[in-house]
Amino acid sequence: MRIPRLTFPYVFAYDITNDERRKVVLKCLKRWRVDGQYSVHETWLRPFQMRDLSVELLDLIDRQDDSLLVCRLDQRKSSPIYQIRVNPKSTPILGKAQAASMPKLLQTGDYLVCYDIRDPKRLRRIQRLTAKRTVYLQRSVYLYRGKGKGLISLLENIKKEMSGDDDLRLYNLAHVRDVWFLSEDKPAIPEMMLNQTPPTNSSIWQRLLNWIK
Repeated sequence: MRIPRLTFPYVFAYDITNDERRKVVLKCLKRWRVDGQYSVHETWLRPFQMRDLSVELLDLIDRQDDSLLVCRLDQRKSSPIYQIRVNPKSTPILGKAQAASMPKLLQTGDYLVCYDIRDPKRLRRIQRLTAKRTVYLQRSVYLYRGKGKGLISLLENIKKEMSGDDDLRLYNLAHVRDVWFLSEDKPAIPEMMLNQTPPTNSSIWQRLLNWIK
């Protein structure tokens, strides 16, 4: 199998129950991270690097108690990453484009909604808003499937609750199949139930992930 030399945007997100394991996983991901949130890490990797990093992470987590997912972002969209911040960063990440500002229109499709909210009261309000329109994947990581208009409405309501250094990111997915759980615990996702069964005509991405599992 010939692996393309180009790099692609991947997001790794975790919810780890043990402090020591969390520190080790964070140290591992920091080698590749270009931006992200507290437990959401944006990377640009070649497919074989994504594979090797995923295998390394599997040795660092407890696959029964921890949640760890990786997703490949859709580069066909105008931007694979959108961001809402009340106090936006002034300095871009060197060598990589910053996340784009939230657009006024979004296409119907699959998106990851991730947030980093510092105040517990604001966090609970935003959790309630998000849970009404999305599928829970792990702490502060949700899947939205549907019309762009509904997502824009949700994001506008969330933005009203945000303050200070709160950070919300929206990740474009080509399809929900591009979300892959490396841990054992998998939430139920409509149409898929995340059984992770590759289609007959599997892509390089799906072959890599199947090999990792």
